[in-house]
Amino acid sequence: MRSSVLKPYRRSAAVIAPGSPLTSVTVIRHTRVSGRWHPAPVPWMPTDARGRVSDIDAGLVRRWVRGATDALRRERAALDHVNVFPVADSDTGTNMYLTLREGERAVRTMPDDAAGADLLGACARAALLGARGNSGVILSEWLRGTALAARDGATAATILEEAARSARAAVASPADGTILTAADAAATAARATEDAGQGPAAIARAAVGAAREAARASMTEHPVLAAAGVLDAGACGLVLVLGAFAEAAMSDSPGRMSPVSLDLVVERPAGRQAAAGTPPAPGGHGRARAGQGGLELMFVVTRDAEGAGDVAPRLRSRLEEVGDSVVVVGGDTGAGSAVWQAHVHTDDLPAALGVAAGAGGRLAQVHVRHLEAADHRGHGVVAITSAPALAADIAHAGAVVLLGGGFGATVDAVSPQDVQRAADSTGACRVLVLGPAPRADAARADLDEITPLDTPTDVHVVVALAALGTAPEAADPVALMDAVLAGLYVAGPVPAGRAATALTEAVARLAAAGTAPEVVTVLADDDATDAAAGLAPLLARLAPSAELVALPTGRPGSEIRLGLEGPAGTTSSDIDAPPIGAGMPAGPPGEETGAMTRDAVLRERA
Repeated sequence: MRSSVLKPYRRSAAVIAPGSPLTSVTVIRHTRVSGRWHPAPVPWMPTDARGRVSDIDAGLVRRWVRGATDALRRERAALDHVNVFPVADSDTGTNMYLTLREGERAVRTMPDDAAGADLLGACARAALLGARGNSGVILSEWLRGTALAARDGATAATILEEAARSARAAVASPADGTILTAADAAATAARATEDAGQGPAAIARAAVGAAREAARASMTEHPVLAAAGVLDAGACGLVLVLGAFAEAAMSDSPGRMSPVSLDLVVERPAGRQAAAGTPPAPGGHGRARAGQGGLELMFVVTRDAEGAGDVAPRLRSRLEEVGDSVVVVGGDTGAGSAVWQAHVHTDDLPAALGVAAGAGGRLAQVHVRHLEAADHRGHGVVAITSAPALAADIAHAGAVVLLGGGFGATVDAVSPQDVQRAADSTGACRVLVLGPAPRADAARADLDEITPLDTPTDVHVVVALAALGTAPEAADPVALMDAVLAGLYVAGPVPAGRAATALTEAVARLAAAGTAPEVVTVLADDDATDAAAGLAPLLARLAPSAELVALPTGRPGSEIRLGLEGPAGTTSSDIDAPPIGAGMPAGPPGEETGAMTRDAVLRERA
């Protein structure tokens, strides 16, 4: 029929088509043919006589994923505001949105004729690899459960049951009144509805309603939520995801879907008190922590599929020994390999990294951030380093850290996508990137700007962050770092046995340029820490007013790197001598020797 005769659908409603078995719910769409409107039943999720999903409609999957992503984007601020468990770091809505956004982008890149099950699989894989935070990792496993069950031809209720089971199994210590409770409630309601002979549309509505009631009850089920007077942010986020699924079944395209809203009062009304016996909120909506870990470590593990079933349980068990909020998701990809994303809050980063290194595969996206990170005047900071002992200090200084190795594991090179994800994780609209980083796209990361600073070594990164942390409140972060780094002279790596000679030569070169160091930063590998400590009396003689800052890198080896900061106005290009360390063994990838200038990045900005 020609397009001039068959017009676009005008409206739709989920009903039981007359004469249809209860297991075959359809959407009655009204189609205009020859100037008249006629009902045109079109099944949105074909099922067999037993209610099993025989072929997931690809259009439904696209509408659902797009609608759920949009809903989380609209409501992310509200969810962030009530985020108090497991950590009150105000990012649950953002993490769930960013996680599902990765899945939505993957679905968008799939061929137009891709099957619905393949779209679900692509969404789940991308969400797993791009998961952010505790809530995002759990959501990614929930999506993975739906994809696996749908691929096996499960019923609608079984799909939701498998999603809930997968999500709960991924969490080392599940808690009541959380996203897991909402997922369980949705699955239970779906099962009861399906067993009563209802079809997928009724199941979807029942699941949404049950999840919403579970979210509403979360304030009374969990003491931290009760004390703060809020609903669980993760449970509310799942309500949005399920609501988008139900809404997608009522429409033909994302543009025709009604916006999905939370439709919940997420905070206790002002003046209403918590129930008697409820413990006080640890800081209200502030930065209180429910667990022991102040650092968040996330990493992706890829290895062959043989023995994959034992990896996640072993990782969860070992990570629980060094932290809390442990979640491990993923598994066999069905293509001979297996992929997992792991998450833990810890105060013992070296031990947690040891667990990651012992996972028996290749690592990627090794991501460290402090749960109470400082706000750098509206700028987020991403730092790339290969020094594991510096990662905790850098994270405490307010940066999201991408760790490129140095702890006994094979780690993939940092990619532009890794930088974008880390930039998103800062929670800022403008992000500064420190270290040897590939260029990242701010627009793809939904940010106003991502500004790379010319900081090719760990010395540059440490000095830049130290300057940012001690700067006046009104200082411009970019201009401040530019000025400090312009006066930084970097030497090394040099063997520990030549550290004293290297420092003497460096001070002499600054003196020849008419200046003297005010601060000397020394980064020492594991077997060079004694040599670094021995530089203090030497520096006291060479430059009595200079301050020595010695930090371990945590890398194996016996090398030292030096950074000498001159007075304000000094530039490293004033020192016209050959670089220290010429002819010495090279450092890790991205490390360079000699004086580093800011000319290249300044020319690029101009």
